Amino acid sequence: MRKFILYFLLVFLFAAVVTFSYGFLNGEKIRSFATQVSRVQAEHDLAPKIGKIEASFRDNSKKEISQIRDESKQSSIELDAVIKESETAKKEIENLSAPTVSGGTKKLAEDYYSKLAQEAADLKGIIGYMSQIIDVAAVFGEMKENSSLDELKNLIAGAKEKGNAVETGSLPSGLQASAQNLKDSMNAFLEKMDNIASLKSDNMAELDAGYNDFSQKEDEFFVNAKKYIDGMENLDILENRINIDLERLGKIKFSLK
Repeated sequence: MRKFILYFLLVFLFAAVVTFSYGFLNGEKIRSFATQVSRVQAEHDLAPKIGKIEASFRDNSKKEISQIRDESKQSSIELDAVIKESETAKKEIENLSAPTVSGGTKKLAEDYYSKLAQEAADLKGIIGYMSQIIDVAAVFGEMKENSSLDELKNLIAGAKEKGNAVETGSLPSGLQASAQNLKDSMNAFLEKMDNIASLKSDNMAELDAGYNDFSQKEDEFFVNAKKYIDGMENLDILENRINIDLERLGKIKFSLK
C-alpha cells in the first residue's frame, strides 16, 4: 500500500512539475508573441501616411490644378507602397506562433493590416479617378484666346480621347455611380464643344448648360468622395484595442492556455 501511495505521489509530483514548467514556458511564449507584434507595429506604422494623404485630398479645392496633378501622382506612389507594406506586415503577423490565449490578438492585428491595405486601395482609386478627370479638364487651360480653330479642334479631340478612356473600376463600389455620372457629363460637354468648334452648332446656351452640368457633377463627386473618406473605419480604435491586449499579454508570467 505504501508503495502504491509513494508511486501515486511521484506521478502527481511529476505531473505538477510538467504542468508548472509548461505554464511558465507558455507564459514566455505569450510575452514573446506580444513583443514580436509590437515590433511589427513599430516597423510598419502606416496609418499616419494614409491620414496625411486623406487630409491633402480634402484640401484639393484650395489648390491649383497643376499642384493637384503633381500631388496625386506622388500620393498614388505612396499608397502603392502602403498597400504592399500592409500586406507584408499582415504576413509577418500570420507567421507568428501564437499561444491560444493570444490568438484573438493575432486575429485583430491581421485584420488591422488588412483594413489598412483596403483603405489605401480605396483612397488610391479615388485619387486615380480624379487624376484622370483633371487630365481631361486640363484642356481648358491649354486653350488660348489666339488659338486657331484647328488647334482648338485638336485639343478637344485629345480631351475626348482621354475622356472616353477614363476608368471607374478601381473606385469603391459606393462611388462608381457618381463617378460614371461625372464621366458621362464631361464627355457630353466635350461633344458639345466639338460641335461648336466644328461649326456643327452655334448654340452657346447649350454649351453653357453642358459646362454647368459638368461642374455640378464634378462638385457632387468630390463631396461624395470626401464623405466616403470621412466614413472610413477609424482604425485608431482597433489599434488601441490591440495595444491594450499586447500590454496585458506582455505581463503574463504563467498560463496553461
